[in-house]
This record gives sequence, structure tokens and C-alpha cells, in this order.
Amino acid sequence: MSVELLVNVAPFETRIARIENGQAEELYIERDRGLKGNIYKGRVQRVLPGIQAAFVNIGLEKAGFLYAGDVATAKHNDDPPMPETIEHDEEHEEEAKKSQQQQPQRRNVPPIANLLTEQQELMVQVSREPIASKGPRLTSQIGLPGRYLVYMPYLDHIGIARRLEGNQERERLLKICQAMQPKQGGIIIRTVAEGKEEPELRQDLDFLLRLWADIEKRSKNSGPGSLIHKELNLYLRVMRDYVDAEVEKIHIDSREAYDAMKKFARRFMPEVAKRLYYYPGDRPIFDVYGVEEKIELALQRRVPLKSGGHIVIDQTEALIAIDVNSGSFVGSRNMEETGFKTNLEAVHEIVHQLRLRNLGGIIVVDFIDMQEEENKKKLIEVLEEALKRDKAKSHIVQFSDLGLVEMTRKRTRESLGRMLLNECSHCHGVGLSKSPITICYQLFREVVAEARAYPCDKLTIIAHPEIIDLLLGEENENVLQLEQFLDKEISLESNEAFVADHYEVVLK
Repeated sequence: MSVELLVNVAPFETRIARIENGQAEELYIERDRGLKGNIYKGRVQRVLPGIQAAFVNIGLEKAGFLYAGDVATAKHNDDPPMPETIEHDEEHEEEAKKSQQQQPQRRNVPPIANLLTEQQELMVQVSREPIASKGPRLTSQIGLPGRYLVYMPYLDHIGIARRLEGNQERERLLKICQAMQPKQGGIIIRTVAEGKEEPELRQDLDFLLRLWADIEKRSKNSGPGSLIHKELNLYLRVMRDYVDAEVEKIHIDSREAYDAMKKFARRFMPEVAKRLYYYPGDRPIFDVYGVEEKIELALQRRVPLKSGGHIVIDQTEALIAIDVNSGSFVGSRNMEETGFKTNLEAVHEIVHQLRLRNLGGIIVVDFIDMQEEENKKKLIEVLEEALKRDKAKSHIVQFSDLGLVEMTRKRTRESLGRMLLNECSHCHGVGLSKSPITICYQLFREVVAEARAYPCDKLTIIAHPEIIDLLLGEENENVLQLEQFLDKEISLESNEAFVADHYEVVLK
């Protein structure tokens, strides 16, 4: 299979598309970069024993907040908590919050005055972004995330992500990492390390050790308030986390980004450097590969199938609902065969849309009804096979009693729709509007209520042209009957500035 990455860089936005066999399968977008993950050379401003915390100047407008439990010490902890910098990444945001609520308060935390003194210099990492008037939350338990591992230079411990399931797999990974634990620091095994072998894990650790050596060197030559290490931007993070042996080429449309990626690859991932290509073309790189068209389609509810059928995708707060329809496809001998063929085609498009739109959580698919159990079994097998290309973990439940396929897909980041679309200010997310007839009848009721409540000789209805046309046409008889019923003259006035369901009743 041919896999390429397209890197589109602009001053306001960075976008990366993963192309598999000529088709965009995944999309990553970055618009605003925060402070989380950055490492600074800080200086303690104030130590506050009453709240077991300190304020640390890191060169920003507001000092950072460092809690005593987040101060790295040489003391070994048999069960150290994973730092927020790592737990609160894109993969584990929700689970981290839950685990922190369930986790007992940190025990045996020494008094803050025994750990820090005012004017002391130390290296700290931002674990939480500044909020309103508060400065960033800091930790001196530095964590450097790699593709499969997190290197903790100040922690003598080997840990494993809570979400990595299977005792045998956990024991296998722990055994590998124990054998290659560095002389200084510890290792946290990430969820994505599942199924990886020692060479891949060792290569990841070697990269992190080189990165830490570089950070230490810069820290020694920097003064307090200096930025020592900036968390990688999107295209460098994608290089770190998603470039594997399958990726044959990486095309970059920015010379600056190309040079940065080339430098990064030569230093930390030399095997990737030869796969980088600068794209100087006048035509936008996303247009060349048809990515822009795919993005527009991914923002629509309805997705056509080549056979003439279609699927409809609705993202709600509770779950993702997907409906499969045969549409105009009648190319088979009977309904069972028609439904089966349409469902098989829909499976591949559904998996494609899940990846491209980055939809996660509970997913319910209403396939076209099939009676034969063999066809249902084959459909599930095809779905499982198609999902193997997806890096996000998923779990399929067999057909329910109602004929629905229920599955889950791990949330890794914000969905494409939530990132690029706003809720409609008119329909407030309903996606539907009142029909013109409904608006007319609602308007009639309000006219009656207004005429009875307030004395007047004449009423004027001001509404959208479409509503006025309807009142003058199909509903004209009802308007005349309303005039007779109220014994009042009703005049109509069109206003193009009004939306369809907005109107005014003016009494004269």
C-alpha cells in the first residue's frame, strides 16, 4: 500500500493529510499553539507553605504555579503518578481527569519549604494552560513523550499506561523496558506501544535520550525565565508519532517547514530524512491530491456511494448514528443481494469517514436489512478487516436484536466537524427549520391573539418574501377568512432582511 503525508503550512493554520492509495484517510489541523509541554528555566518567586505551593517566574506575564507534589525529588516512589503533561495529552484527556478524581491524594509530600527556596533556579514544564487571570500550572517532573514511550529523567520508575489492556501484553512490555532502562530516569509505556517489539521501543528511547541531552545542554547555558524546549508543532509531532515504515513520502509546501523537518529528521530520525520532499508548485498541494474536496464532503451529512446508494452520518452528544441506504441501486436479482452488496460497499466508506472525520465514542450503524446469517457474519468480518488500517482502537459488537451494528472507536482528538463548524445560530443544532405552512399557521394564531388583546382597526404582517408569497397564494383564502373572523383589515409587507421563521405583527 502506498502511504504519503501532505503538509500544508500557512501563517494561520497547519494541516496534514495522510494519503493511502491516493485517497485522504486522516486529517490533522492545528490553529493555535499553547504552552502545554513547554520546558522553561524558572526561578522561584515566592514559597507559600500554607497551600504547599510556590510561584515560579518562567519569563511570562504571569508566574507559574508549582504544587509541592509536582516537585521532582530523588526519593523513589513505588507508584508514582503519571505527570499531567503526559496524562492530559490528546489520547488520554478524559480518562486522565477520571483517574485523577479516583486517585487518592499524594502521600508523604514533604513541606514545600523543604523542597524549594526563594530565588532558586530549576527546570519546569507546563502541565496546564493559563486560565483567565491564573498563570500556567507547572511541574518539575519533566516528561518527554515519544511515539511509544515517555522518558522521565527525574523518575526512577518503569510504568505503563492504565488503558493498555491484557496482563500478558503488559508483562511483555514491562520486561522489555526493564531490560533497556537508562541509567538516569524512568520510562512510562504509552498505550500505542501495544504489540511493538524491542527494536521499535529502543529506537524511540534513543530519540528521547538524545532530546534530553540537548535540553540539559541548553539549560546550562540559559538564564532564568528562558524557554528551554518548546513542544513540537503539528508537523514535527506527526513526524514523531505517525511516520512509520509504511510512509513512503512526505510532501511539504513550505520551505521553512521543510528545512525544520529536515533538520529534525537528521538529528533525531535519520531514517526519515530521505523521505522528505519540498513541494514548490503553484497549485495548492491539497487541491492536487483532492483533499479539499474530501474535506468539504466530510462536513456533509450525506455521503454518496458509487453504486448509487448513500450513507447518512449524524454526530450527536450521545453517539454517532450512521444510516445506510441503497438509493437508486437495483443491480441485483433480489433484495437480499442488493442489500448485501450495498452494505459491503458502505463498510469501506464508513471506515474511511470515521478516520477522516475523526469520529469517536459510541457508533451505531443501521445497515440495510439482511435475513441470511451468513451475510451478516461476512459483513462483520469485512468491517473488522477494514478497521485494521485505523490507528484508533475500536471494538465491534455483533448485530443487535434490532439489526444494528454497535461499535466503539477511541476518541483521539476533536472531530473534524467540531473543529471546523459552528452550531447554526438559527436552528441551534437541530439541522431542521419550520416549514412555510407551519410558520403561516403560527402567524395566524399570533394575529388572533394580538387582535384580541389590543384594540386596533388594522393589522400589518411583515415577513420573509417566501412567507408573503404563500399568504398571497395558497393561503390567501385563510387570510380572507381571518379578516372576516376578526372584522379587521390585514395588509402584507415583504422584508428580505427577515429570516424565514421571523415575522412581525404591527397593530394600527
